[in-house]
Amino acid sequence: MSDKETSYRNTALLGASSVANILLSIVRNKVFAFYLGPTGIGQFGILNDFIGSVHSVGLLGVASSGVQAISKASTESGAEVRRVYATLMRVFSTIAIVLVAAVLALAEPISRSLGGGTSYALYLRIAAFALLFKFRSTIQGVLVTGMKRVALIARGAIYQGFLTTALGIALVVILRGSAVPFIILSLAFGAWVITLVQSRRVAADLPPRSGWLSVAQMSPLFALGLSSLWATILENVVNLINKSWITRYFDRDHLGYYQAAVGFTSAYIGFITSAIITNYYPNLVTKVQEGREATNDYVNQQLGISMALIMPLLFVMLTFSNVFLLVLFSSDFLAAHPLLSYTVAGTLIQVVAWPIAFVFLAHRATKTYILTESIGNGSMLILCYLAVRSGHFPFIGLAYLLHYVIYLTVITFLFYRRFGGVVSRENIALFVTNAAVIGAILVAKAFLSQELVYVAGSALIAAYLYRSRKEYSLLMRAVFRPR
Repeated sequence: MSDKETSYRNTALLGASSVANILLSIVRNKVFAFYLGPTGIGQFGILNDFIGSVHSVGLLGVASSGVQAISKASTESGAEVRRVYATLMRVFSTIAIVLVAAVLALAEPISRSLGGGTSYALYLRIAAFALLFKFRSTIQGVLVTGMKRVALIARGAIYQGFLTTALGIALVVILRGSAVPFIILSLAFGAWVITLVQSRRVAADLPPRSGWLSVAQMSPLFALGLSSLWATILENVVNLINKSWITRYFDRDHLGYYQAAVGFTSAYIGFITSAIITNYYPNLVTKVQEGREATNDYVNQQLGISMALIMPLLFVMLTFSNVFLLVLFSSDFLAAHPLLSYTVAGTLIQVVAWPIAFVFLAHRATKTYILTESIGNGSMLILCYLAVRSGHFPFIGLAYLLHYVIYLTVITFLFYRRFGGVVSRENIALFVTNAAVIGAILVAKAFLSQELVYVAGSALIAAYLYRSRKEYSLLMRAVFRPR
């Protein structure tokens, strides 16, 4: 099986788990929307983002560098894998305890900074304990990913979806509006339970623990992790600032609309993210060692795979966005429709940018990576501020789209200029075609009735699938061919 077919097969495994979680999220979101409403969804979004930001900062970038360390250790010995894993678990369990204590002590000033006065303080103190589960589940996941257990990861995602959905629904039905912090806690708990089972299964093949790594041995791991931490901090801080602006200049219902639009597209392209982290990035590091030509070939392969897998879904989401909002949320969330159109368009650029941006990490070009992420997040902050100050809520979606245009332009320029990168003509043509289809659907939505949009969009989707039939035929062969 070729590299491309292997990538398709692994991505399909993760895609299958995503489909299962999409179906679960339909049920979960409907229940949450009914009991929490836009205000509750907005509260959940901003509190969950804050806990996620604390978690990301506290990890010191080890979610990526740890995978590389485990993968490298696996080429040496099982004992070395055990030492790396035991050290990571010890260090980050300690960090988790310290951060929980900090959030408990600073809950009220944090609440005020999030635009909720002191009303979020109690919720923050409850949700803070999610950090204990999140840190341990992340390190457990690092072990499973570093050992390249893709099938195990895919199955775990499905089990996690069932567990967190059951816990979340039970909590929101019993506690109603007060369930928000407990839902955050249940999401972290569910992830911890599943990764605990997975990590024990992987660790069962390793020899007993033989000590920990020294500070000197850990230094390269943390140095690599810190190079990606800056981008994570920027992204989370910008996200929180933008949401606080939306709350201040509009209201909490509009924050819920924004959360629905941005969270919607992010949730449904998650399998591409997983595939890039678990399959593409570890292999890209190897390709970089082989030289420029091998790197360019692999990057272009991933660009084609990402667009082939995600574009039909984006076209459907864009054409039937009203239907998705009604099915996944409720009629109260139809105000998110203008934003959803822009975020879907932005997602096209996002899935093209990811494979290129990972080249900088694979080369350990930390300064270049920090520069590009600073420009991307800085542009998002400035554009969102201009959008909220304009008083026109849909402009926030336009800001989301434009910031990805700026980001892709910058990283593509540096990819060509510094690393001798080349995007193939086929991928450029495919990107232009994808952008043209999205543009055509957006124009149709602006000038045609909803019924005609459904007809025109469906025709464009059918034509696109027919044009790309050879690529999808390769995908199907890769998925169903026996190993």
